[in-house]
Amino acid sequence: MSDSETLPPQAPAEQLTFSYVSRPGLLKITLINLVFNILTLSIYRFWGKTNARRHIWSCIHINGEPLEYTGTGAELFRGFLFVFGLIILPFLLLTTGLHIAYGDESPAAAAASAIFGIFVYSMIGFAIYKARRYQLSRTLWRGIRGNLAGSAMTYSLLYFGSMVAKGASLGWATPVMNTVLQEHITNDMRFGDAAFKFKGPAGPLYPAYALCWFLFAVILFVSIAVIGGILAGIYSTIDGTSSQKDFAMLGIGIVFFALAFLCYMVIFPAIWSIYWAKQIRTFAEYTRFDGAQFKLNATAGSLIGLTVVNFLILIFTLGTFWPFILQRNFRYMASRLKLEGAIEVERIRQSSLAVPKRGEGLADAFDVGAW
Repeated sequence: MSDSETLPPQAPAEQLTFSYVSRPGLLKITLINLVFNILTLSIYRFWGKTNARRHIWSCIHINGEPLEYTGTGAELFRGFLFVFGLIILPFLLLTTGLHIAYGDESPAAAAASAIFGIFVYSMIGFAIYKARRYQLSRTLWRGIRGNLAGSAMTYSLLYFGSMVAKGASLGWATPVMNTVLQEHITNDMRFGDAAFKFKGPAGPLYPAYALCWFLFAVILFVSIAVIGGILAGIYSTIDGTSSQKDFAMLGIGIVFFALAFLCYMVIFPAIWSIYWAKQIRTFAEYTRFDGAQFKLNATAGSLIGLTVVNFLILIFTLGTFWPFILQRNFRYMASRLKLEGAIEVERIRQSSLAVPKRGEGLADAFDVGAW
């Protein structure tokens, strides 16, 4: 008997296409989340987040077949309880005990708070990595799940070092450090037993970064001068009773807050969208899966539009419609992402990596990386 008669026919490699296929139901999930979060003092948020993810994941299609999210609210709740019992509660008991024993001005209480602050900053990378591992392990396509194969502590040390380097360099280390971090976490990513690959220099990011850095510096300087001039002009016109002065100072405070809020939430993000568009396009081109190369059609204008509308949703719904912000972000990526090259999908087998039993407790506590 020849080999062609004994071996099963090999499935052809596939060109993978990504799309976001909207379906009704997200508004109902959002309203249920709102009501139950009020009734349970936000404890329901773990189940609400899970329901929103299941809906949004199911709208993301690859070659016409949807992703599946298999995480549960109970897993997220257990992760929260684990971190609360292991980290948050002991710290609260320690600082409360120090305040009671030595008073509010106690150096020991201040030192404990400072040490805890350093601990939080040093563990942000750990929280992000663990959250990504959980999310990937609960994301399936054709029954195959994702995962991260590396060490969360190694990534955490790298992430903490990157924050120090960015601060010490006034931000100029950002393209290098972001590239290093992306290379580390992408090379750890798996779909089944197949690995993603990331390789490329940070140099091409620097022209866009330099443009944004100088624009940011100029607009920051001009904004401070303009806001200072406006406030000085208002203050110079004050000539009345103490109550009138108090009222005028309140007006100055409102004007200052409104202008500062406009700069921080709208103008500065719009400037940096030029760099972020360049970065995510470049990172996509540096990423390969089974030899195929990713492409992402991201532009500064489209990112500004995405950010502004997300900001308006956040403000006018007081954050309660966050599932729609999540949906907009995922739809943006799915509709602009391409994979150039064919993948032998049938050759990919299920991952043998361990699956985490609980999820995102630290990311939830630090409010990072837990979509």
